[in-house]
Amino acid sequence: MAGIGAFVTQQQGRPLATHLDQMREAAAKAFPYPICWHLTPVTDTVEDVIPLLGKGIDLKFYTTYREAGLYRSYDEIERWMKDLSSHKPRILVHCEDDACIREHSAQHPFRHPIDHARRRPELAELIAVERVLDLAIKHQYPVHIVHVSSPKSALLIREAKAHFDGISCETAPHYLLHNEEDLLAPHAHRLLCTPPFRSEQSRGLMVELLQDGVFDILASDHCAFTSIDKDRYQDDLSKVPNGIPGVETLFTSIYQAFVQPGKIKYQQLEDMTRNRVLELMNL
Repeated sequence: MAGIGAFVTQQQGRPLATHLDQMREAAAKAFPYPICWHLTPVTDTVEDVIPLLGKGIDLKFYTTYREAGLYRSYDEIERWMKDLSSHKPRILVHCEDDACIREHSAQHPFRHPIDHARRRPELAELIAVERVLDLAIKHQYPVHIVHVSSPKSALLIREAKAHFDGISCETAPHYLLHNEEDLLAPHAHRLLCTPPFRSEQSRGLMVELLQDGVFDILASDHCAFTSIDKDRYQDDLSKVPNGIPGVETLFTSIYQAFVQPGKIKYQQLEDMTRNRVLELMNL
């Protein structure tokens, strides 16, 4: 195993450093492989975070999830880039424009799992990706765009890389293997994840971009919610925990779907799940 990226999200009233120390202690007892710690400060300042920086440490910001207290405006992200200019830890960004999501959510009540795709359209991702890429190029700041689900976003990222080689991105197997029609199936609330599955046309284009080498790595965006966790709120879809598991099946699912049929080379899969991962995570 190359290692994993573990998210350390600050909890209210608790220093991020304390949470990181506890997670490191637990990991040392149970996990023998390298770990890159993705830190999400909520109330901590730049001054609080700088002492935590080092090998295998980066930051994770979100341009949505306002209700969860994770939202960062584009201005805030730029301020962090400026304040960290002498350190420049890579910033991972979940790119969905919050204003766009709010607008589309108001137009599409959450009555069925398929509505999730309408409430969080590709446009939301595209807007946020463009804004974040502009900041990365402006400040020559290393940025990694997580779980790209839209081919238009991927094309923007490919173009931006020509202007600054500190930009990278990933997609997840479910955006290559599933489309939004799966959200019409029975028990589709169990498939709710964010960003949501896209159209079959977009999925097909994502596969073509995978073949073209646009994505630096493949990541599971592993959220180990069980069917019981999902079913608990199936009558109120807005409360269904978003995310699906995938770390155990990441390699095999892509191997079976794309390597065995000859759509991509085995070495490409190896690079995207191991070699490039270690490089980006600074492990």
